[in-house]
Amino acid sequence: MRADSPLRIAITGSAGVGKTTLAHALGLHLGLPLVPEEMRELVVRTGKRLVELPVPERAKALRELWTVRRLREQERREGFVADNGTVDFAAYALQHGCAELVPDFFETPALAALYDAVFVLPWGVIPYERDGVRGDSPMDELRYQLVLESLLRRSVPASRLHFVPDTCVTLEERVRFCLEVLRRPREERRGGFVSLVGAGPGDPGLLTVRARALLQQAEVVAYDALIPPAVLAEIGPQAERILVGHRHQGATQAGYRLHPAVLEQARAGRHVVRLKQGDPFIFGRGGEEAEELREAGIAYEVVPGVSAALGAAAYAGIPLTHRQHASDVSFVTGHDIEGPRSHTDWEKLGAAGGTLVFFMATRKLEANLARLVACGRGPQTPAAYIASATTPEQVVVVGTLETLAARVRERNVLGPPALVVVGEVVRLREHLAWFEQQGSGT
Repeated sequence: MRADSPLRIAITGSAGVGKTTLAHALGLHLGLPLVPEEMRELVVRTGKRLVELPVPERAKALRELWTVRRLREQERREGFVADNGTVDFAAYALQHGCAELVPDFFETPALAALYDAVFVLPWGVIPYERDGVRGDSPMDELRYQLVLESLLRRSVPASRLHFVPDTCVTLEERVRFCLEVLRRPREERRGGFVSLVGAGPGDPGLLTVRARALLQQAEVVAYDALIPPAVLAEIGPQAERILVGHRHQGATQAGYRLHPAVLEQARAGRHVVRLKQGDPFIFGRGGEEAEELREAGIAYEVVPGVSAALGAAAYAGIPLTHRQHASDVSFVTGHDIEGPRSHTDWEKLGAAGGTLVFFMATRKLEANLARLVACGRGPQTPAAYIASATTPEQVVVVGTLETLAARVRERNVLGPPALVVVGEVVRLREHLAWFEQQGSGT
């Protein structure tokens, strides 16, 4: 199908999840005709649900409905939004005791691959209503949903299969999600594509809605070594996982900007989520990776994440700005304190009075703090070391530029991913440490 050909979209899921409402609304937004759900038409016409018919009659009805669906989709050359998709018929057959029909629907994978997008609505996020047409048991519909999702993953390319997040409950939210997916150029949805995604500071609850949806849809997830297991648990079961991050070694030392596995998978036509701690463009090498993708001619997008600096400070009870204490913030890397490649103006940092946040300062903690003092910051300036921020393992050590390194050694917490916050705002933690008060921190 050419990139300029009409859109072919299917809305699917079990009964009672809001498919028909979404299909109508999306069709109106896009100016596309609706392909109605044949199963509902059958029940309205005959007054009987499929489960109420003898098995031979069920099989006959399914074959007839399958024929109708194929003709309807073939006739709508201008594109369409379908209420249910062709894969649903194989799921119907399994649900209603007609498993022998599944091989007869051998065209299902080929037809399903012709959709530009298949949107799967989640089960159980809106109240289940018994309307005389759908089944009486929502548990039966859950079983159908699980079977359907398995068949979809086998039949529809992952780049075109989109699971509407559980958080999208209202019609407006669902339409917005679908339109956002469809806004991507057609060739980007069909060919290799890389999403540079920020995973946030550690708490999976701080993932953006967009990031969570991409993790559930991706064909490949290439992730950093620092991504916690709770965030990795959001990855869909269909995705191949590739560990590509570095611990104590930058991409420059490794000899590349973007991991070769990401390029390889994207060039093979797959949708790759490059999952990065915090935000991709804040000390995440996202800019370098985007440059390499552009040079390679691979389409990409950038999905911002909650920066580790913002997350760590907020969960430590340290506001980075405060009208009485600091009106500016500087994000600094503590990794390149030495050597000619450093872009940090240490003299300016030493003379400044605002808040400083050091990324990657753990290995050279004492040297970073000492250099600030040497460049003019008072040795009694408050400073905090925040490790494993926003997770149940979070540790916060408070001291001054003169004492913090020793206190971190005493606590024996030098090692986990950590940031250092320097400035008068650190004093506010004494009253604002909300995370520890919930019993989640140390």
